[in-house]
Amino acid sequence: MINAPAVSVIMANYNGARFLRTAVQSVMGQTLQSWELIFIDDASTDESIAVAEQAANGDPRVRIIKQPVNRGPGAARNRGFEAAQGEWIAVLDSDDLMMPQRLELLLDGAMKDNAALVADNLTIFSDTDPKHRRFLRNHLAWSPHWIGLAEFIESTRLYSWTPDLGYLKPMIRTEIVRRLGLRYDERLRIGEDYHFLARILRDGHRLRLYPPAMYLYRKHAASVSHRMSASDIQALIDADDRYFTRVSLKRREKRALRQRRHMLESLLAFEDVVKAAKEGNTRRGIAILLAHPYVWPLLSRPIIPRIKRFWGALVHKTDPGTDTARPVAVTSELGADHGQARGS
Repeated sequence: MINAPAVSVIMANYNGARFLRTAVQSVMGQTLQSWELIFIDDASTDESIAVAEQAANGDPRVRIIKQPVNRGPGAARNRGFEAAQGEWIAVLDSDDLMMPQRLELLLDGAMKDNAALVADNLTIFSDTDPKHRRFLRNHLAWSPHWIGLAEFIESTRLYSWTPDLGYLKPMIRTEIVRRLGLRYDERLRIGEDYHFLARILRDGHRLRLYPPAMYLYRKHAASVSHRMSASDIQALIDADDRYFTRVSLKRREKRALRQRRHMLESLLAFEDVVKAAKEGNTRRGIAILLAHPYVWPLLSRPIIPRIKRFWGALVHKTDPGTDTARPVAVTSELGADHGQARGS
């Protein structure tokens, strides 16, 4: 395509007017000039459209698409993928920011390393807390690394020592998205980021991860989400079955998937334990715990933090700044779809 932009930035939005102006401006301020911003508004009821138009200030590189009805962040991003004209695709949540050199440095790294999928570290920030934190603070934070499917899946386990890599915001070659027919799974209320990236890695690609933390991940009270339900967990199990059954996998990948499934099934068991406790059915609760000892370590902590950490472990928009010196079962205070899903 003649004059195609280097990068298509996809920004899904639902009632995100409060932070939208700075998010759009962080794209417009990129040192890489060859970009387009595809802004998909998911039937917001606030002034999001007006704010986006004002922030764009007539720049033809900003395209605004209006969803007639609210369909959720996955559907909105899929609409953006269909409209993308760039050689690369990057996702930016409508309440997050990018440092000015982010797209340029990621693109340079991809060209140098011949990578089809690249990402950087995250900087966690809050308007109410002057301290900024880095998401990755282990060995992945010090030098570039290649991430394969097994390591990616292993990071999502409840007691993994590596933070959940599903939080990362990669830049992907558009050709891969087109060739694989990739779309966000609109059946998933949470975990759609994980499955989108896992399907790329399943195809044999590897993620090139760079240490600089150039994606600014905003933590704020407005994105508080409710606890995952049993149906949410079951949907994740079903999605794993859809995308990984009858697929040839390596031994480590198979082991990682088995461990992940065991964790998900334990989450379902924990939901049953909580329900039994609320109903005063001690016998049933004990029976469940005996059948699922993986749940036991959670019972050594106070009930409220325990529940928050347990459910937050699978929510890809929790506070990812948890100390990596401990198991990364983190609180779900940022919600499942931090960039858009508040009420979507």
